[in-house]
Amino acid sequence: MPLCFIVDDHDDTRDGFAEYLRDWGFEVRTAGDATELRQLLTSATPAAILMDVHMPRVDGWTLTKEIKQNPRTRAVRIVVVSASVRPEDRLAAEDAGADSFIAKPCDPQEIVSELTRLLTYDTPDHVKISAR
Repeated sequence: MPLCFIVDDHDDTRDGFAEYLRDWGFEVRTAGDATELRQLLTSATPAAILMDVHMPRVDGWTLTKEIKQNPRTRAVRIVVVSASVRPEDRLAAEDAGADSFIAKPCDPQEIVSELTRLLTYDTPDHVKISAR
């Protein structure tokens, strides 16, 4: 199954998503912040990243832009998972280059479905984020 990184500074959220994705057959590695994610990216390129937005020091928008601007990682699918769900937050996700946006709290099955959709179909590097 595809390799997925989960980046979230809340241990419970990160571990819960990781357990659920593993149950669905994903290979999962986790990071609690930008430093840990950057370290993971030196050793492997995932098919997808679940990205929290509000993290200390470096936020998810900055990390998403960084990943999408790097030729080695630009094809990685990024799913922003955030409790900030205002229209401007969705626009910020799109502007950063995220491929999808899921509002927290969410049913973990929604994440599995979205990852499956993004990784199954040949979609452009940047998919317009729908207002769900």
